[in-house]
Amino acid sequence: MALLIACLSILDMFLPKPYDGVILDPDRSDLYVRAVIAGSGAARAGLQAGDRIVGIGNTIVRTPAEAGRALQTQKIGETVPYLVDRGTALAERDVLLGPRRLGTPLYLYACVLGFLFFFTGLFVLLSRPDSAGGVPSRVFFVLCTLFLLFLVCRLRPASYSWVDSVVLTTGTLSLLALPAAFLHFFLVFPRRIHISLVPAGEAGSGPGLLEKVERFLNSSQRLFTTIYLLPPLLYALTLAAASVLDVRVRLVSGAPLASWVLMGDYLVLGLLALLASLLRAQEGVERRQIATVFVGTVLGVLPFLVLGVAFPSLLRTDRYLSLGVVPLILVPLTFAYAIVRFQFFDIRVIVRRSLLYTLTSLVVGVTYAVAIAAFNLLFSGTALGGSPYYPLLLALVILLLFDPLRRRLQEPVDRFFFREEYDARRAVEEMSDEMVREFSLERVEHLLTGRLAEVLHLEWALMFRREGREFVVAGDTQGGRRDLPGELLLWAEMARQDGPVWLGVLEPLKALDPGTREVLDQLARRGARVLAPLRTRERLHAVLALGPKLSEQEFSRDDLQLIRTVANQGAVALENASLYRDQARQVELEKELEIARRVQFSLIPSELPEPVGWQVAAHCSPARRVGGDFYDALPGPDDGTVALVVGDVSGKSVPGAMLMVAAREILHTAALGGATPAQLMQVANRRLYRPQPRLFVALAYLLLRPDGEISYALAGQPAPLLRHSQEGQIEELPAPEHRLPLGALREGEWDFCSARLTPGDMLLLYSDGVTDAQARDGEFFGEDRLFRVLRQTNGSARSVVDAVVGDVDRFMVDTEPYDDITLLAVRWMGTS
Repeated sequence: MALLIACLSILDMFLPKPYDGVILDPDRSDLYVRAVIAGSGAARAGLQAGDRIVGIGNTIVRTPAEAGRALQTQKIGETVPYLVDRGTALAERDVLLGPRRLGTPLYLYACVLGFLFFFTGLFVLLSRPDSAGGVPSRVFFVLCTLFLLFLVCRLRPASYSWVDSVVLTTGTLSLLALPAAFLHFFLVFPRRIHISLVPAGEAGSGPGLLEKVERFLNSSQRLFTTIYLLPPLLYALTLAAASVLDVRVRLVSGAPLASWVLMGDYLVLGLLALLASLLRAQEGVERRQIATVFVGTVLGVLPFLVLGVAFPSLLRTDRYLSLGVVPLILVPLTFAYAIVRFQFFDIRVIVRRSLLYTLTSLVVGVTYAVAIAAFNLLFSGTALGGSPYYPLLLALVILLLFDPLRRRLQEPVDRFFFREEYDARRAVEEMSDEMVREFSLERVEHLLTGRLAEVLHLEWALMFRREGREFVVAGDTQGGRRDLPGELLLWAEMARQDGPVWLGVLEPLKALDPGTREVLDQLARRGARVLAPLRTRERLHAVLALGPKLSEQEFSRDDLQLIRTVANQGAVALENASLYRDQARQVELEKELEIARRVQFSLIPSELPEPVGWQVAAHCSPARRVGGDFYDALPGPDDGTVALVVGDVSGKSVPGAMLMVAAREILHTAALGGATPAQLMQVANRRLYRPQPRLFVALAYLLLRPDGEISYALAGQPAPLLRHSQEGQIEELPAPEHRLPLGALREGEWDFCSARLTPGDMLLLYSDGVTDAQARDGEFFGEDRLFRVLRQTNGSARSVVDAVVGDVDRFMVDTEPYDDITLLAVRWMGTS
């Protein structure tokens, strides 16, 4: 709205309208002449300052609006009679109406200055809405907008147009609010001023008047509301009191003198606030820059206040107006310099790059203009030059070549004039390419901390990298390695961020999470400026913490964009490094499992002893690389006897294999020590028993005697299957009464059963991995299929084992085995 009003004011000033050359007094409601433009119709007719216009043509006029309507009925070049009151008598003057020329060079300068204020403030607001919570940028934009309205609307020469009345009223209102915005800005820029009214240690038990005032000035948002409300309230009360008491109020540039006193106080207080910021600033760049702002503001505002406002109103002359308006340009320039330092925007990059890019475009444009002229000269008089399509084709060629050529010239311009930024951008691009190809986690950490600090010229950079459920500090040469909890609110908040964030933006998290407060406080003490998340697909891999620049400047928008690029590439590099490390571990684990498999199968005998009259065959295949099933042969308690065992350890893979080795060694040790079968079972049970973790071994013990008799005990294994040689009938041998797995309880008992086989009988011991084998549709192999295979196979012990294994494999085609599979077949052939 302010921009539209300012544009309306400028447009109205240059519209071709009949004009007499009179400049009215803006502080008077009637038509008093304040000045007359030299050479105008009013000047040639003898009108002078102090005259009051009573009539125009045949119309009596009392207000500027009435005078404007009267002039609209006339035309440029006509001579119109004016009735003028000079205090003592009325006089008639013939005024030649000429074209309106109110746009003086001074007013044009004021317009340019006003728009410079406005667009500077608008760019700040759009570029840094989050700076310091957004408050200084918004207040700065309001301040710049009020400067625009005052310079364009209030410094406009008063005339008769209705637009003039609206614009001047707007300018007066902006004049009332401008000092308030000026004071507001310097109370919060670069940080809010803290005013101490009560000396330290003198506060009483209850808040006194000074303490309440101090609290109001330092923490209450109503302070700024009061600052803005006082000027219009004083203005309204003054005019109301004058109307009630019938007292003439002296207006100065449209406002009562009391309002000007308050405005002057506001300006002085604003400068004092800026002076306080200067005195409290730290030594170095910050103090020098605030001092520059202070000097520039004083040199810009005070001459304008004295020469541009007070003198024209008090002395009734605009002679010194230019001297007051020209220095005002120091204000936006020094503000811009302060904004560069205090995180609003990088004015150096904007001005210098824009200027150079404009010059580059101008050079390209001139080049094309010369080329067009040369082409026109070359093809003039030819068929091509006379073709109606020639201008169109030439324009298309220009459009296609202009932008590529300008872009080709832009890189040398960047490299020559912006060498530091160009080198930083190239270094970041090279670093990003290197990170994508890097699979070493330590190297990626160095690139994201040490190398990035070198490229951006930072004092330090460190990284909080996720490792399991915790975050590990990397790149910290002072604190060393530290582990931080992974449930901090800080990590959850950073996982939601799309790019780098200022440390101050995360301040509200301190009140919600003590751990986050501790981390943010430590970073603040070290001078951290920016945190950047490294995440992919909503997964936070790490957080970069970046310290201050060595140049003591703040991060520019280009710096933040480079950091964002590095963070995105770093997240991918960390994910790749993590996947590579996991893959390397997996490969190493595969190697170790292969070694373990070889060791395990070297312990399982490939051939079992066959006592006289017996055939023995076995098979064991683990579900994983290594497993918990096994079979083995043990010395029998009597001469000519052989004990065979089939074991199934609870658990698979490496734990099962380790327990399998332990069980095998325990059984061998007990058997070699001369233990009876019952003693062997008890010794193995006691040795394998562990309360935590609860692991056990399902075992089938089978003793083969030379006369075809067998003895067996079951400790959690399925009962053996017997295939009779004569009728081919399959039966399950009776299960002993006590058959608890070994290691399930501290103490236990096991029963032994006996059976006598006839020549040709086949006995099969198996683990539950055979019957529990599953097809793709989830169906189990089951006992019925096992019985069918045994019934259809009438051969050696080896052929029975191979037939069962083959049928199970066909049943589980394209399906991963769930459990280990172990088979042991014995056949009694009899003695000759």
